[in-house]
Amino acid sequence: MSAALLAPGSAGAAGTDNDDAYRSLGKASHPDWMKDLANDTSLAALSLPGTHDTLALHGGAAVQTQENSGDSAKTLTAQLERGIRAIDIRVRVTENKYFTVHHGAIYQEANFDDVLSKAQAFLGQHKGETIVMRLKAECPIKGAGIVDCENDPKTVDQAKIESIFGEYVKKYPNLFYEASVKKGSQAAVPRLSQIRGKLVLGSFDSVGNAYGISSFNSNQEDHWAAPTVQKKWGYVKENVDRAVSGNKGELYVTYTSASKGLERLPFEYAAGYRQVQGGVTTDILGVNYQLMRYLNQGGANGGRVGIVMMDFPGWAPVQNIIDRNHDSIVKGGHQGIWLVNADKTYVNTKYNRCMVRGPEFDSSKTGGLVTQRQCQATAPSSHQWGAERPSSYDGKGYYWIKASNGKCLTVPYNEGTPPKAGTQLYWWGCETRWFSGNQLWNVIPTKVEAGGKSQSGYVFINNWTGLCLTVDPATASTAGGKVTQDVCPK
Repeated sequence: MSAALLAPGSAGAAGTDNDDAYRSLGKASHPDWMKDLANDTSLAALSLPGTHDTLALHGGAAVQTQENSGDSAKTLTAQLERGIRAIDIRVRVTENKYFTVHHGAIYQEANFDDVLSKAQAFLGQHKGETIVMRLKAECPIKGAGIVDCENDPKTVDQAKIESIFGEYVKKYPNLFYEASVKKGSQAAVPRLSQIRGKLVLGSFDSVGNAYGISSFNSNQEDHWAAPTVQKKWGYVKENVDRAVSGNKGELYVTYTSASKGLERLPFEYAAGYRQVQGGVTTDILGVNYQLMRYLNQGGANGGRVGIVMMDFPGWAPVQNIIDRNHDSIVKGGHQGIWLVNADKTYVNTKYNRCMVRGPEFDSSKTGGLVTQRQCQATAPSSHQWGAERPSSYDGKGYYWIKASNGKCLTVPYNEGTPPKAGTQLYWWGCETRWFSGNQLWNVIPTKVEAGGKSQSGYVFINNWTGLCLTVDPATASTAGGKVTQDVCPK
């Protein structure tokens, strides 16, 4: 049953045009979107919308990468309130003891204290959230070019950069996820329960692997000078697809950003542009729009896309990435969500009642009703069920739910007309004929809050009716009450 995700639930599509995908983060509508996710969710299982060069607001079109919502990291606060949970901060050593925020040689009117104080304020108000930060020492220690920044003084070395960072960690106690800023090794990928209310250092680039989270830079797409917008989109699509099929315990980070000096600017990769050649006008679609459209259409099989760092994101790709976390949302007890226990009992999470193979229709014992009763310490055979793939014909990926006597959980055939919601189910001999959709069930894992903790529950969707296995509310407290089909939980 733990591998029973046969058809991932599709997230709601968001956005239709380039105005939704580019430079339009909208209202502060997502300050607490992580609070409903299960505590035992791995950081690696999450899909996080992020910003590349988070505070690059000044220096002209060749340097700017984000919508400007104010200096001194006010832009960071605006992004966090709108759902961004991964940030990319580039720092320069100043006066041999501070970090200031730069993009190349251009100072971005913010310092590292601004970043940390704004992050701390946000997490203090939204304790269920976490922020993942990629930090980079922006200035080369040696051999700075004309577009590069230079540390102050120029003699700054890696040891000094690490020392200054250590002072910031001390200055903001309890802000950082401690394991990620412990010098000397990378931390294991944490669970959400470990990092709520914390700033997680994903990596500290340009200073080696002395900090951060294991695998943060292992599965990365960052072709920052891709020759064309379409080529860049191909790299992006490949990596978000890889996040679905790749190692579930590792992080995947995709940068949708790119630039080619003055030939092709960051906003053109993000938004697209109009090209005229030989009198023919062509609209080149931006990476942001293509990502939005791909996710809207269920791309990457509806699964996790990892951490996606964007230039000039609009509200729609942010929403689409957030929606990819639907499988980790904790749902309260519901009549259509069931626990499947080791003793083969199916327990309804709203009423805490066990599904039962009820009385036979007649002495032939060909079939009978499916009911519910109070669960027992030692489960009798009538309380036991199991999921099994049909073996004698093409079941198209669905399951039989079989009682201990080998009979199948069945929706009444109703002379070929799908019965309405609320119809009681029965057990019957498992069919192998062309029509058997009334005995086939799609099994969808979901997180559920039951017994005071997050647990793995299941939703059972009938192939024929599209309705879900439920307990009848009117008879829920009655021994022998009905087990029915009804509208599936959202």
